[in-house]
Formats: sequence, C-alpha cells, structure tokens
Amino acid sequence: MRFKNHVVNQILDAYKPMWSLNHAISLMGWDFETYMPTKGTEERGVADSQLQMLHKDLLLNKDFVGLVESAKKLEGLGDLEKGIVRVLDREITKQIKIPRELTQAESLERIRGNMAWRKAREKSDYMMYVSHLKKMIEIKKKIAEKIGYEKHPYDALLDSFEEGLTVADLDKVFGGLTPRIQKILKKLVDSGSPFCEESKLGKPKYDIQRVDELNHDILALLHYDMKRFRLDVSTHPFTERMGLNDVRITTRYEGTDFKKSISSTIHEAGHALYDLQCDKSLSVTPLEGGSSLALHESQSRFWENIVGRSLPFVQLIAPLIRKQVNFANHATDDELYLYFNNVKADYIRVDADEVTYNLHIALRYEIEKKIFGDELNISEIPEFWNDRMEHLLGVRPTRDSQGVLQDTHWSSGLFGYFPTYSLGNLISAIIASKMHKDLEDYEEDVKRGNFKPIREWLRLKIHQHGSVYAPKALLNNSLNEGYNPDYFVTYIETKYLGS
Repeated sequence: MRFKNHVVNQILDAYKPMWSLNHAISLMGWDFETYMPTKGTEERGVADSQLQMLHKDLLLNKDFVGLVESAKKLEGLGDLEKGIVRVLDREITKQIKIPRELTQAESLERIRGNMAWRKAREKSDYMMYVSHLKKMIEIKKKIAEKIGYEKHPYDALLDSFEEGLTVADLDKVFGGLTPRIQKILKKLVDSGSPFCEESKLGKPKYDIQRVDELNHDILALLHYDMKRFRLDVSTHPFTERMGLNDVRITTRYEGTDFKKSISSTIHEAGHALYDLQCDKSLSVTPLEGGSSLALHESQSRFWENIVGRSLPFVQLIAPLIRKQVNFANHATDDELYLYFNNVKADYIRVDADEVTYNLHIALRYEIEKKIFGDELNISEIPEFWNDRMEHLLGVRPTRDSQGVLQDTHWSSGLFGYFPTYSLGNLISAIIASKMHKDLEDYEEDVKRGNFKPIREWLRLKIHQHGSVYAPKALLNNSLNEGYNPDYFVTYIETKYLGS
C-alpha cells in the first residue's frame, strides 16, 4: 500500500520489521500450542521475550515515534491514513509507559505460567499454579498503573483488548443481560423443554480420524481456501494470523460428544474469515486483521451459533455427519438439531451452550474486576468462583479443573479478555438481525450451502475495514448500534422459548 502522503509511507516502510517480528512471534505461538516438545518451554520463553523486546525497541525508536507524531499533526488524511496513525499512536502511548523489565517479565511468565497451568489443570490442583498466577497478577497490576486509567484499574487492561471499553460499559452490559438470561434458563428448565433433554448422541466414542474428515468437509462447504488456511489440533482451540494469506486454526478431539469438535472448528473458522476477508491492501500494515477482540468474537459466534446451530445448517451437514459418525447414521435432522442446541447449566465455559455461555463470562468478569480493584485475594479465588457459579448457573464445581483452572487465559496474562466473548455474542445477534433484513433468501441460502451472500455482507460491513476504525466507531458506522444486549436476548427468547 502506498499513499500520497510521504510521511505515512515512511511510517509503513519503518513498520515492516515490526510486522515481521509479529509474524515470527505468531508462528512461534502457534507452534508452542501445537507441535513444540514440552522440554522446549524455557528456551522458547527466552526467544519469545527477546523478540517482544526487539519489537518494543523498534516501536519506540525516536525516529519512528517522531514520524507518528508528525503524522498526527497532518490535515486532510484519509480514513486509512488516520487509522494507521491511530493504531500506532495508541500502541506507542501504551508501550512508552510500560518499562522494558515489565514487558520482559510478562513474556517470560507467560511461557512458564502456561506450562505450570497445564500441569495444575491435569492434576486439578490450584496450589500447583497459584505462585505463577500471583506473579502474573502482580505484573498486570503494575502494567495497569503504568498505563493509567480514569476510574478503575481494570479499565487499563480492558482497553488493551477492546479500545475504549470500561468497567462502566460492562456493568451496564451485564446488568442488562445476566438476570434476563437467568430467567430464560429457569423457564426452559421448569417447562421441561426438549432443548434441556440430554441427547444420546453425546455419549458414544467416535472415530477421531473420521470426525477430522468431517471437519474438513464442513470447511470445504463453507468455502475455505486451504492454500491460505489450515486446521490443526491443540488442547485449547485458537486462531493465529501470520498474515492475510496465512491464517491457521485448531480444533480438539475428545473422543466423545462430536458436536464440541465441530462447533470449535466452525468457531475458529469464523475468526479466520475476518482476517481472510480483510482488504488485501492492508497487508503488512498496522491495519490488517480485526478491529477488536469483540468484533472478532462476533464473527466466530455468528458462524458457530447463529449459522452453525441453526436448523437449516444442521439439515445441510446432516448427511456429512451420518456418513462419518456411524452411531449417528439413523439420527433425524430434528434429533441432530436438538443435540447441537442442548441447554444445560454446567461447569465448563468452552462447552457451554448459547443460553448459559454469557453467565460463565459474567462470573469471570466479576472476579477480574475484584482482583484489580483489590477486593479479592488470590487465595480466595477458587471459593469465590465456586460460590458465584452456584449462584449464576446452579452448579458447584467439585474440583479445581471444573472451576478456576479450566481456562488458559490468566496463565498468559490475558486479564480483560473474557468480557470480549460476551460482547461478541451481543454483536453477533445484532449482525444476524441486520443481515436478515438485507438478505431475503438468508434461510434458503444456508439450507442450500450458498454462503457467498453472507460472506459478502460480512466483508462489506466489517471484514474489509480491518482495524481502520475503532470498534465503537465501526459498530456505529456499519450497524448503527453499540454493545446493546437486547438483540441477543430477543434472539435467545425467539429460538428457545418461541417468543
């Protein structure tokens, strides 16, 4: 990409080494989660932290900072140029405030803590991990103080994942969402809804190789270009973008309950599509990739839930399922639909259904807010977790792996990340509502496997813009909405209660 403004072009030329370091860091991160030998952890930690430091040095180089400062004063810049300056200025402003030793400490603890978490989760022993969690929280508290905030320390971390997001925003979101979802869940359970009846399809063991073939069949049905994209396996499914022509996802195979693997694959593929449909002119610039984590999550949730768990889509993939999963070969479309949409209050977030998922996030939001508001000690987290889960979902974990140790996020220092999952759910419902009005043949297109109109709608409204616009601005510009929970509540009520 070249612009008429020579200062912006100088910025992009100077940014290429930083992009290249990000490319390498992403590749190493993907390798760490997929194929790296476990004994390589310490060396990988050193390599990762050194590359992070190199990136920081390049970003904060006085000549580069000077270029960005000069660009901030320019008049008549286009939206793309303004986006480049905004994204880089935001990153520079944060990184200038964070000392090198904190950046290095966080990077090293991320690798060490993640390995400690894996072992602790396997043993279901919080005490095996608590010293690492304590160290990471201390680092993140220092970072929050260095970055600064207006009202709540947690705001500094929230903003790192979702530009402009605050505790005030989230209190409003969860205040308007959590009690309404709890009421819907109670109605479903009390009425003996067929959605709450456990399906027999989740019990038998499946052939992992056959379900892997099934996942690839579904990706082909969704029109994924395997020359720019690949699917692998990891403990915790994720998406990693190396560039706009190299986006990789993972799924998991547990041996039973095959919908988990299918849903994970479609979820991560939704993330990948955002990057794959970003305008090619944004490649190797600060603008490639999604506007924010919530916007990204809206794409994965849209495909996983609103498309992937809809009756037309289940009818579409039913023949593929019957072909690859032998014990499902006599299941009717309706039985498969209820299986994919089973509602059950349970312990594990990543396995949660559409109705209960946001209650899991509300729990994590409360805990993180209390941690960074100095209202909750690290030793108190497991008990608080169990108490709140019992209040919100009506189930109480009996071991740490069902509760406080189930997620990888804290071991990687990702405090402030969880709320973006719920925001993604809300935005996905807004997208669905707007899309249904624009695409008259939406339902029929899904049933026939014609996803081009849907992909194109998403490309024009969201994907093509990359990070040109801040998330709140993009939501307003493209959907004329904010983080409004009403669309999601209406979607859940309509689908599960028929109201």
